[in-house]
Amino acid sequence: MEGLERTESLCPKCLTRVPAEITSDGSKVYMEKTCPVHGPFKALLWSDLTLYRRALRFSTNGRPAKPRIKETIKGCPYDCGLCLEHRQHTCLAIVEVTDSCNLMCPVCLADSRSELTWMPSADEVEDMLRELLWFEGGPTALQLSGGEPTIREDLPEIVTIARDLGFKLIEVDTNGIELAKKPELAKELADAGLRGVYLQFDGFTPDVHLTLRGVDLTKIKEKALENCTKAGLGVTLAMTVVKGVNDGQLWDLVRYAVSKRAVGVNFQPFAALGRYPKPLFDPLDRTTISDVQLQLQIQSGGVLRALDFIPVPCPDPRCSALVYACYSAGELKVINRLVEAELLVDKYGLKDDFIDFDELLKAVADEVGASREFARDLGCCSNCRPDPPVMGSSLRLLLEHLKPEGFFCIGCHFAQDLWTVDLKRLKKCCVHEVRGKGVLVPFCLYNMTSEDGEKLYRGRVL
Repeated sequence: MEGLERTESLCPKCLTRVPAEITSDGSKVYMEKTCPVHGPFKALLWSDLTLYRRALRFSTNGRPAKPRIKETIKGCPYDCGLCLEHRQHTCLAIVEVTDSCNLMCPVCLADSRSELTWMPSADEVEDMLRELLWFEGGPTALQLSGGEPTIREDLPEIVTIARDLGFKLIEVDTNGIELAKKPELAKELADAGLRGVYLQFDGFTPDVHLTLRGVDLTKIKEKALENCTKAGLGVTLAMTVVKGVNDGQLWDLVRYAVSKRAVGVNFQPFAALGRYPKPLFDPLDRTTISDVQLQLQIQSGGVLRALDFIPVPCPDPRCSALVYACYSAGELKVINRLVEAELLVDKYGLKDDFIDFDELLKAVADEVGASREFARDLGCCSNCRPDPPVMGSSLRLLLEHLKPEGFFCIGCHFAQDLWTVDLKRLKKCCVHEVRGKGVLVPFCLYNMTSEDGEKLYRGRVL
């Protein structure tokens, strides 16, 4: 095995901080570590070494936020809040408005149950958001989550509070049950200022739903999507990808989302967080972010390619990747394939935040607008540069070339669990859980769960 990098991790049994090494057999990438009490552990990180090394080329230094914790006692990751060691500000804030849920899914990273132990009042949520604004210096992208947030009757009021505080990119994470039953709820949320819905959508066959959710939700998901679309809400379909369960339905989900005019899909390789049936998890035989990319390439027949994914540079680039696309007559066109992604991210300064779709589109337009080959594709003479005074803006030219009916984003987020947690990655996390008094905890860290069910942060009063 070749050693690629040394880092620190945690023991999956006792949560003790231990040295770790990222290694490769020349094909795949692993994490290896040894706890002095519980012995050695090895887990698959990436199934493709080439894609792993490509992702690392997008690494950046980050833009730290104001630290809330000025002095640590135990050190990372035990004193989180954020502390002085954290290297990236909040790009996406997740506010859990309840920990109760109307499902008891066999797979649940939050380990949510019907019993209620956490439901902040609307005023308390407002205080949390005001603290976030102070630390961040302005509004972030915001997800209202749970548990199941739509079981709160005052959810539209909470959305209004967030909107009035200046938050513009507001989403609700949901299983869709209430939105399927109550079309008026989607309209109320849209009127309150909600921009989108992050809809759990794991596949198209009953066996997938029964394995992951305990009940067949196929029709409910379709109805929820329909009601949200009618209300003018953008919908992102989110699939928890489990090897051997639904990893053969990735391209089917993309095609379905395009046909329903959803704004995108997000694939989340299953991580050993919260609650899950133990037989579903094998640390050496699991779906990774590179599996999703390669499977989409295979299942789509090359319509999507693994190299179409841009590693997101504001967190650690091994955490997330995106494809920016549009569609016309049901055909998907990859926008970022028109340019060299690494050059684009660097040249146009798209590093410190999750890359905004509009910013990406303008950057692509500016880059291809200066290309004579691109001008020829548009029917211009070979000596003509499409300068804005003559040809109109580069963005207009790009849109004329693509002829989009709608825009679409394909994402993949590989959450860390105690088998794969890398403290270097945690310190660069930009997706943060917001708790009382302005406490911010990296998303993966907040949901870390030992083999025996012990949690580092979830359930604690912070």
